[in-house]
Amino acid sequence: MLDKFDKVKDLDFWLQFISSVHPQEVQLGLDRIETVAVKMVLKKPASKVVVFAGTNGKGSCIASLESILVSAGYKVASYTSPHIHRFAERIKLNGKEVNERVLCAAFTYVESCREGVSLTYFEFSTLAALWIFYNETLDIALLEVGLGGRLDAVNLVDGDITVIPSIGFDHQDWLGHSLEEIGLEKAGILRANIPLVYGDKIPVKSILQRARELDAPIYLAGQQFDYVIHRKRNSWSWNGLLNGQAAVFNELPLPKLLISNVAISLQILALLDLKIKEYYVKSAIANLSYAGRQEFRDDISTDVRLLIDVAHNPAAAAVLAGKLRDLKEREPHLTQISAVIAVMADKDIVGMAAALETLVDIWYISQVDEARCMPAKEVVSRLEKSGISGVLLSQDSIVQAYIRACSESVEFEEKNPGKVSMVVVLGSFHSVAAVRELSKSTG
Repeated sequence: MLDKFDKVKDLDFWLQFISSVHPQEVQLGLDRIETVAVKMVLKKPASKVVVFAGTNGKGSCIASLESILVSAGYKVASYTSPHIHRFAERIKLNGKEVNERVLCAAFTYVESCREGVSLTYFEFSTLAALWIFYNETLDIALLEVGLGGRLDAVNLVDGDITVIPSIGFDHQDWLGHSLEEIGLEKAGILRANIPLVYGDKIPVKSILQRARELDAPIYLAGQQFDYVIHRKRNSWSWNGLLNGQAAVFNELPLPKLLISNVAISLQILALLDLKIKEYYVKSAIANLSYAGRQEFRDDISTDVRLLIDVAHNPAAAAVLAGKLRDLKEREPHLTQISAVIAVMADKDIVGMAAALETLVDIWYISQVDEARCMPAKEVVSRLEKSGISGVLLSQDSIVQAYIRACSESVEFEEKNPGKVSMVVVLGSFHSVAAVRELSKSTG
């Protein structure tokens, strides 16, 4: 049987294959992946491992930390999910996507050790990533949990530092219907005596309780570390703790990513105790970017300004709303904001829209070619019943909705000289993937 796979060098084949191995897309639990990991003889993937769980902000924290570490010359691996355009976005070495040949070799090895054990797509991918990392000589591996924490495949690995950027409502059917329940699931990544960096300034009690039970040192945003923005100087400063002593970075450049997530990364950096020169920190932060996270782009056809974000739950929508408020304060000519949105069926579309209601003038409701997507008509119905303000326009395709939004933004500016319009795209990774291909980098 394996001879068949030894000859396969095509990534598309493997991605189709690993999607077909298990009957369910998600089945939480560590028994299956642990069984295969033992056969693979997987060991610690790097000298230091940082494991990230939480509702929002994991990817941005990893991108920030990865950029700093790579700038300073460290050998770094990262494993994140989901991807936007290419599977290889999930598995990186020194900030660069692993090539298809390496991915196919990893999938082949996992299959050779699987011996009939049924693995989900994510479990198969996680084992492949860990095998790739194990076969490199790495200083640091940054691993993002896929769903939850306690029963997620990534929890196979013990972290030297654990990180929870934030807790919010998402995936309640899997994780629980209260923040305390969700927090306890996320806290499954904690280990005895291993530090936890936690980004919520109003922390979820179940996480703190679990950390205390494990004697895990807690580094809490607003207490053990914090930041101050200096708008007039176009900079910010950070203060945190290293071995009980104060650690400080001053006059940092304002990043394109959310500062609170970069601040979390700096506390992780302090705990890694690598004595990285401040130059590398500032240089990395100045050049930070991460696809689909508060990303400014321009439409290729019309040059309409875009803000693209993978926000897909109310908490993430609230963060995006904060960005838009800041923009409107600094740019008084920005008088019309249109939102192009498509969401998956399990998402709280009403909660997301409520967070953005006072900022969005026109909603272009759409859908993507994905079985889990909520039909556009259902989205419109829910928003109408909730009384959300703003114009609601429905399109069958996100591409159609996006093209219409850009076209009508141009018309708005032509009819209203001196006024500016912007199109915001959000709701899912699928939404962002479809639109990014029709856009270009700003400037």
